[in-house]
Amino acid sequence: MVIDYREIVGHRFCMRAEQSIGEVVQLFAHHDFDFMAVLDGTTVLGLCSKRDLGILLGCKYGFSLFANHPIRDHLRPNPVFVRIETPIHEVFTTVFTRGEEAFYDDVLLLDSSGRFLGLIFTQTLIKLQNRFHLDNIRLLEKQSKEISRKNEQIEADLCLSRELQQALLPLSYPSFPPRSPDGADTIRFHHVYCPLGIVGGDFFHIRKLSDQTVGIFIADVMGHGVRSTMVTAMLRTLLEELSEEGYKDPAGLLDHINQKLTRILIDSGKDILYATALYLVVDVEQQGILYASAGHPLPIHVQVRKNCVETLAHPNPGTVLGMFDDTVFFNNEAHYELGDSVILFTDGITEVEDSAGNEFGRTGLCEAANSVIGQTVNEVIDAMLSQSKGYAAKGEFTDDVCVVGIDLA
Repeated sequence: MVIDYREIVGHRFCMRAEQSIGEVVQLFAHHDFDFMAVLDGTTVLGLCSKRDLGILLGCKYGFSLFANHPIRDHLRPNPVFVRIETPIHEVFTTVFTRGEEAFYDDVLLLDSSGRFLGLIFTQTLIKLQNRFHLDNIRLLEKQSKEISRKNEQIEADLCLSRELQQALLPLSYPSFPPRSPDGADTIRFHHVYCPLGIVGGDFFHIRKLSDQTVGIFIADVMGHGVRSTMVTAMLRTLLEELSEEGYKDPAGLLDHINQKLTRILIDSGKDILYATALYLVVDVEQQGILYASAGHPLPIHVQVRKNCVETLAHPNPGTVLGMFDDTVFFNNEAHYELGDSVILFTDGITEVEDSAGNEFGRTGLCEAANSVIGQTVNEVIDAMLSQSKGYAAKGEFTDDVCVVGIDLA
């Protein structure tokens, strides 16, 4: 698919490489942009960041030391340059495989000769990716009704949809504390995603909110296949619309998504579709967890020092997303000790049945976690998946499965 990148340029403001940092900060003060391009004549050197410069000048002696430095000495590392002839799939691959520190940096657009055309916001590319994903799914739904000779093409398109869906999931995890060496993080993450078919209806998202807090969202759309996958793409888009402040209140986040999703699904005139979801915020400094549920299974809390596994309780769990726009959601709090783990999951892992029709259930899940208590979250999740699958009469899952573990090291 061919895209004219000039149509999605966010802004074209730039500055000369020899301008002082003090001058650049004043320029930023008159605009809402987070990044601007830096040029040496017509050569594009890279990006400078409002936040970086604010930190640089904000300390006691920072202004006097750095205000007169040229901006060329304080550029963002590893900027992404895109030329107007670059295929869109290459742009997506480059942008969405960046590390956490640079993920939301703007992208520099150049013409065929390398001249500066403007900056593209990463948020714009995320929405563009989601739009392609939804367009492709709608096309697949139409194609799936056509005659069998098109099956091979549909299969190929479904595989592409699966790749796009995988791109909606986190490619890397945030670090706590920032820039900590491998193995030294105070929070570690691990996930397993197992769609029943080529594409699935489970989805999760991890977002770093500050150097002390992180938000984790997990959802399970009714059914599986292309229809539920379309809703997961909608959820990703609705999450990206939220401001940083919107991520701090779990109940408020669920309320925002529910109202928007309900309106979309009602306006579409489709058969009933809905999603369960849970969102929690972990505060490293306070060792606290704030969370809200929309009809989703509550996480399990592996407490190593107490040698027990319990469910995170919630006195007022909300109902599902996408059904009623007046649903009220409530927050609940919990605390953890160092060494604990919190594990979020979708019901595909608990609803497997043995030959007598008995569910593995939450009890089986907690027993599986308890059997390896004290191990890493990776090993706990492996035990849960292995024992759930072993419990199933056919030795396999019958629904999409997504598990996200938070190791509170």
